[in-house]
Amino acid sequence: MENNDITCSVLIVDDDNDLCEILAAVIIKICAVHVEHTLKSAEIYLSKLKPVIILLDNNLPDGTGVSHIKSILALYPDVKIVIMTADISVGLREMAIEEGAVKFITKPFRAKTLNEIIFSICAELRAA
Repeated sequence: MENNDITCSVLIVDDDNDLCEILAAVIIKICAVHVEHTLKSAEIYLSKLKPVIILLDNNLPDGTGVSHIKSILALYPDVKIVIMTADISVGLREMAIEEGAVKFITKPFRAKTLNEIIFSICAELRAA
């Protein structure tokens, strides 16, 4: 499979610029990636382009990622949302999954973990 056949893309929504740069550097090696820093800017981006995966931080300047999962999925039901957060509040993981997230990972996490999640959602990347 040639790279131009790969349709997987990732939207990172996180307000930590350094983390976004690191994540983007890891992800760009396997698929297309775009970064936004607020829920509002992510909403604008989603109105134009539809990624396969959204890596969504929970604590953003304009709200919590978990509270926006259902509204994102209502508009874009095929997108796969992965919540990534340093927040280890009791019940948060369960709430995120109940709302529709496909994965919940706690920060910090390894690049290998991120790659495994992307490969599990976009299986065609393994063959590339």
